[in-house]
Amino acid sequence: MTPDPIPTPDDVRRRFKDVFSRLASGVCVVSFWRGGRVHGFTATSVTSVSLDPLRVLFCLSRASDSHACLRPGAAIGISVLHAEQQILSERFARQADPGGYDDVGISKDIPHAPLIEGAIGQIAATVAEIIPSGDHVIVLCDVSAAQASDHGDPLLYCKRTYHRLHHIL
Repeated sequence: MTPDPIPTPDDVRRRFKDVFSRLASGVCVVSFWRGGRVHGFTATSVTSVSLDPLRVLFCLSRASDSHACLRPGAAIGISVLHAEQQILSERFARQADPGGYDDVGISKDIPHAPLIEGAIGQIAATVAEIIPSGDHVIVLCDVSAAQASDHGDPLLYCKRTYHRLHHIL
């Protein structure tokens, strides 16, 4: 029997990405004000951290144009997208010119940060700490407001495509 070849670093990186592509995640938009206009990005790496203090985190590539905008003290919004908001997820996943999101509906319910209208969950927060980690950063945020909607199901992302919940009776 021939031993398996030792995987190259590129093989391990590809396999690592394949493993995490199978981890179903809710889809969020992290948004903030940039030059008086809404800016942001799609994130599947949003995680609750603590109840005391109320804290949440997300991860962001250092190569992202949003990276330069986030500093401690910056107000951010995290919107948990509804299953019908896939188009918004796709838009925020691409780099946009200034004003590229001017037509996106912003909720007036929580004034601290821009939050997407119709999202099934909304969190307003302030960036508390940014921790470098390889080619990404971990952004810790202190929560100032949160609200959830009982209407609708979340948009999910798994195996590099969007999904919806299938309820099992």
